[in-house]
Amino acid sequence: MQTNAGQLIVGISEHVTYWNNLGWKDPYSSPVFTDRQSVYASRLSPEGSYTPQMVLNGRDQFVGSDGPALQRALRDDARREHFALRIVSSTPTLEGIDVKFALAGKPTKPLDIVAVLADDTDRSNVLRGENSGRQLQHVSVARSMTRVATVRDDGEQSVHVAFPQGLSTISGSGHHLILFVQEPHRGQSSEPPQCLFEKCETRCNHPLP
Repeated sequence: MQTNAGQLIVGISEHVTYWNNLGWKDPYSSPVFTDRQSVYASRLSPEGSYTPQMVLNGRDQFVGSDGPALQRALRDDARREHFALRIVSSTPTLEGIDVKFALAGKPTKPLDIVAVLADDTDRSNVLRGENSGRQLQHVSVARSMTRVATVRDDGEQSVHVAFPQGLSTISGSGHHLILFVQEPHRGQSSEPPQCLFEKCETRCNHPLP
């Protein structure tokens, strides 16, 4: 997705665990995403964690259904400087993906490269809670989120991104890989992510076979 101003938008659905005590477990939830939201909430959200919550590049948070708030945040973000991160090449293996990426810009401090493997689409049959009996559809569902490198300068680097347990690359939902730059231990994204993996959007490089 791209705005009229040319901003690339890559959404990531991070399913949290704190609703799992209602008698039904979200099959895509992970403590990793719950902890990540908690860090954001401690810095950005006086009301704490809630759903649906949207965080834009680690700087702005608002209710996920608030379209005008998203537009305002995108306009503000367009005025900020960003590093340029792109995927140069990728090679799938039995255990994951070998990826070469390139970062353009001059970091003044170390930055983390974070890789997210996500399903294009997913469904879940809700058994308990306010959505009991409904089948929910999801897009860009994060299945893993891993720091794969720490960079101190621009240039190219190669990393291996392992497939998470339960991710099928043969049948079912398509998948994509998202890379983004983040300040260590803060969750503030320094660059909108680039994606690449199977049914990737056309603006991403080198679709996998």
